[in-house]
Amino acid sequence: MSKKTLYFAFVIGLFAIACNDGNLKVDTISFENSDLLSCTTNDTTATFLFKYSQKQALILNLPANILENKEKTVSGTIPTNFKLYYRTFSDAVTTNYFCNVYPPATPNVTSQIEATGGTVTIVSRPIYNETTGALLRYDHQISITDLVLVNQEGNKIVDSNFVFGTYKTNKQ
Repeated sequence: MSKKTLYFAFVIGLFAIACNDGNLKVDTISFENSDLLSCTTNDTTATFLFKYSQKQALILNLPANILENKEKTVSGTIPTNFKLYYRTFSDAVTTNYFCNVYPPATPNVTSQIEATGGTVTIVSRPIYNETTGALLRYDHQISITDLVLVNQEGNKIVDSNFVFGTYKTNKQ
């Protein structure tokens, strides 16, 4: 076997090893068309909010009594006041997964990443009927600035202005 053939085989071998993308991980998280949900019936007693899309979910644990039906703005930090989790599942997830007393056996959680930083801001405001002026509900716009998630490989996913969504509560 010539030196050129041996060298060529060695180079091909290096490319084969270097191009292995079997451990490819997602570096962005997108829930743009997902509703913000809770297991309570649109009221202020929710202790966590979630949104999901296919095989992934975001879960935000809330401090007690943080949601109020009055116009106000509150904020707190992750992980001190709020906890945010990003989960991936073996199969598509549904609301039942989060709201059953005992979570179903499937789908299985394949990975969970807890946010290590960020500031959660909740802007609560009343929504009125444009014709009658009657109070309809309250909207709680939740955003997270400087959100930091670190995956299992130690890579950071950072979003300077992440809009978690709007949670709507009934008037009380």
